[in-house]
Amino acid sequence: MSNARSALRLARLLGPLLAAAALSACGESITLPPASLETEEDTITLYALTGTPVSTPSGYSILSRAVVRTDRSNDFDFAVDMRTGTGGDTTVVLLPRGALGFAADGGLQSVAVPFDSLLLAPETGYVESDSLAVGSGSVVVAASRRQACNFGILRPFYAKMRVEAIDLSPLQRSVTLRIVVDPNCGYRGLAPGIPNA
Repeated sequence: MSNARSALRLARLLGPLLAAAALSACGESITLPPASLETEEDTITLYALTGTPVSTPSGYSILSRAVVRTDRSNDFDFAVDMRTGTGGDTTVVLLPRGALGFAADGGLQSVAVPFDSLLLAPETGYVESDSLAVGSGSVVVAASRRQACNFGILRPFYAKMRVEAIDLSPLQRSVTLRIVVDPNCGYRGLAPGIPNA
């Protein structure tokens, strides 16, 4: 009986240690399933949250790769607005969910890399709860809300975008974006084809 008790005691002591060692030995490339979908490119137009008809889409969902009317759904990862300063100048801003009062999950990051040269989304450094000012030609990386990719691992989907056009006219108040989305959960590849990272 004392041998059984000793074995049980040893298992209780070593069990958590062995589990921790096994988990630390597994890298993300092992835990994520192989990517199977090619990145997708599109050109979208979003309208400012303020000063535009409610029927125009102001948000974008990286997960569904679609523009979203924010009056009908909060299923979006970022939205667009235009803010007028005291001097009358208008600034275009991208707003992650956290900047709109939702949980700060996902975010935006301005990068100084040409759009076509940006092949891998950064893992960190995303603005989650504040606006990000952009201008014509700005390149931004977006991380979606985290999703359960595999075995309960939570990771975002990633996208890159470039501001192609800004229309400040009172009847439009819109921003046109060229966007590339990696539809493979947890993968950060933004080059054409199936990502490997």
